[in-house]
Amino acid sequence: MHYRPLPLFCKCGERPFRITQVGLTADHRLLIRWWCAGCNRTVYGTKSLSECWRDCPNPDGAETILGDECEFDSGDGDAKFLAELGVKFPERD
Repeated sequence: MHYRPLPLFCKCGERPFRITQVGLTADHRLLIRWWCAGCNRTVYGTKSLSECWRDCPNPDGAETILGDECEFDSGDGDAKFLAELGVKFPERD
């Protein structure tokens, strides 16, 4: 699976330490919510689903990260969420 990371930053310049929510809005936008430790406030990042579609990596894999080449700690909640989205992880020995 190839993917391109979404650049997430608060207005103060801090990156999120932990994302608290990911969802879809009624007006067809992807919403990502986190707490900014730099300025002590809740931050909402949104992007239209059409923008997400356009920003998806090329099928040839240029400028993307291969999903099974990165480390991922699939906790129970994360694993369930990703499974509901149809994400499957390679079997590990």
